[in-house]
Amino acid sequence: MDKLKVGILGLGRGITHLRNFLKVEQAEVIGACDRFPMLREKGKELLEPAGGKVVSEFDELLAMNPDAVVVASNGKLQVEHSCQAMEAGCDVLSEVPGAYTEEEFIHLRDTVERTGKTYMLAENSSFLDFLRHWRKWLLNGRFGPISIAEAEYLHYLPQTLFASDGSRFSPSEAKAQGRTDCKPIWRADQPPIQYLTHDLGPLLEVLDDRCVSVTCRSAPWRCKEAPLRSDGQIALFHTAKGRLIKIMVTLSTRQPSGHRYRLMGTGGSTEWFSYEGFCRRMDRDQQKEAWQRVDIGSAAKDEDVSTGHGGTDFKVAKYFTETIIRGKPSPINVYRAIEYSLPGIIANKSAELGGLPLAIPDLRREPFPGTTFWDIVGLPKVEPSGQPYKG
Repeated sequence: MDKLKVGILGLGRGITHLRNFLKVEQAEVIGACDRFPMLREKGKELLEPAGGKVVSEFDELLAMNPDAVVVASNGKLQVEHSCQAMEAGCDVLSEVPGAYTEEEFIHLRDTVERTGKTYMLAENSSFLDFLRHWRKWLLNGRFGPISIAEAEYLHYLPQTLFASDGSRFSPSEAKAQGRTDCKPIWRADQPPIQYLTHDLGPLLEVLDDRCVSVTCRSAPWRCKEAPLRSDGQIALFHTAKGRLIKIMVTLSTRQPSGHRYRLMGTGGSTEWFSYEGFCRRMDRDQQKEAWQRVDIGSAAKDEDVSTGHGGTDFKVAKYFTETIIRGKPSPINVYRAIEYSLPGIIANKSAELGGLPLAIPDLRREPFPGTTFWDIVGLPKVEPSGQPYKG
């Protein structure tokens, strides 16, 4: 196969995938699909000059016989669409969360195993550049044993309604405009902690670990723009290697959006906040207990950060294409996708039970062999210098 023929399902979030796959040398986007005319028009502006076609129905897209399909549809339909694509003979790159229930993940796993098609979860945050350095530092013992890790996803999303033309509104905007054609988007009633893959996934790869149990609590439901979900949830996971991972997700508290990640070891620690764009690090060889600033951001210095989410969206397209073209293992296969996302589903069940600790099912056929993510993505060869942090 010289080029991977790609189809894009969903041109909301999928418009970014369309742009990036058009930039991947070994990929050819032959078609895209969306039911909303407004989104199809945006897709046509990009795709028709490249010789592709935009259609309204998924069956029409599959009839073009793509080698692979990018599933960027409603999160509650992602398993249905992923399985439909694999049954049609296509490899699949699926947006997060990948599935909405444990039963859906079982169905997805079984379909991957039965069809033999490649599945990859499009978790872009796992490709943040600073994580490669964290993994290297951890392997070099710079922090000693890691006992605690945490991450936060802060994203105010008040536009929880969509109109018949696909446009988005907050409830107050819809009321002010007298809109009567609005319905809740799929994330309007999604428990916040179920959208944790941007936080948990990267930590699991750095730590080479998986979660085995969780306790979780919900914040109040006070955001008038998102009345169908809690203002946020905080989960505490216990891992197979005995660590604690704390994850907080809020989609309804008003503040600048961002990610925060921390590793805490017995010999040192490191942290990265997206609104700062650099690491703080204190390793076990330091004489003084103080942070060092290490200038590592979302992308390496020679990478294009304009392709979405600090350049990570392009990496998703690039590595997926290489996975298929070169016959490589998927960086985030179906089993790892389950370990990224299922903990959030179980965490919400814990919250509904008042924080009752719950076991997280292991849906692998064989024991977890350890992360293969870094075998594919690679670790950095150049060590960035540190300097005293001035807060």
